[in-house]
Amino acid sequence: MAAAVADFRPAAPAATKIKKDAGAPTIELEPTVDVVSALAARRRAGQLLVGFAAEHGEGALDYARDKLVRKRLDALVLNDISVNGIGFDAAENEVTILTAAGGERAVARTSKREVARAVLDELAQLREWERIGTARAGAGSTAGF
Repeated sequence: MAAAVADFRPAAPAATKIKKDAGAPTIELEPTVDVVSALAARRRAGQLLVGFAAEHGEGALDYARDKLVRKRLDALVLNDISVNGIGFDAAENEVTILTAAGGERAVARTSKREVARAVLDELAQLREWERIGTARAGAGSTAGF
């Protein structure tokens, strides 16, 4: 899942253009639908859900861990947007990939292409664990993944 377009929207959108000469308006906001949580509630068998979190500074990793569980994701890619020179408007990024299985992989500053490769590698590994776990369960094993 890509980042949310917006977490909030105007509660009562204006029917017409808001003119400058009327002064700055007060706009009441309401939360948008949480698409990731809605998809997790309707998850298909074998479907992996991956979320992204753009967080800021101290506490970012703890918030990302909580978000991974709260949104029932298989993996979450944390981007600490407080670090200069990475992420938005930059050629490079640096992320931490968290998995529901307890994995945590730091991807050091590199090109966004390499970050994408690292994310896909983690997903391939999750898919392989799922395949192995399903095969073992079908063979009568009680080992869980």
